[in-house]
Amino acid sequence: MKPFLTPDISPVSVRALAGSRAAMTALFGSVSLGMTLLASPASANSDFFGCTTGMMEAGIAEDSAIAACASSRVPDALGACVVDVSESTGLAASSALLMCERSRRPTEVASCTINIHDAFFDSPSTKVLENCGRSLLPDRYGTCVVDITDATEVAVDTALDQCIRAGFRPWRIEPRM
Repeated sequence: MKPFLTPDISPVSVRALAGSRAAMTALFGSVSLGMTLLASPASANSDFFGCTTGMMEAGIAEDSAIAACASSRVPDALGACVVDVSESTGLAASSALLMCERSRRPTEVASCTINIHDAFFDSPSTKVLENCGRSLLPDRYGTCVVDITDATEVAVDTALDQCIRAGFRPWRIEPRM
């Protein structure tokens, strides 16, 4: 195993240079780049309190809200997804939680679901939530459904089915020679 190499400097010179960002950058490389790479998005958006209280106010049981927020990579986004979907569409908060916590993009799941509901539905539709939650790119999926339905005379259910099937299908591509 290769040993970890540090610059050959004495502790005294490190203390003397500690106040100088330029000197530290010269010794250890780009300090700001290293700090940017170490910061995680979860640490910047870890509002567990807001996530938990928002979900409980939306109707999620305390135990379920605690478990979901504690295990979430970005609890702010998860809580906002559940609250926004349940308030804007009339869907049950438990259904929203199920889809939002499965997605890597809970904010986009909420946006997709709300946009399609606002455009075409007066009553709650779990199919819209399920399809937005299944999509790898929920914003793109929502735009596909709304635009295709607006541009044609096709039914919303047909657009929901066609847009979820759209995408890259490698089995249709012939090998290049």
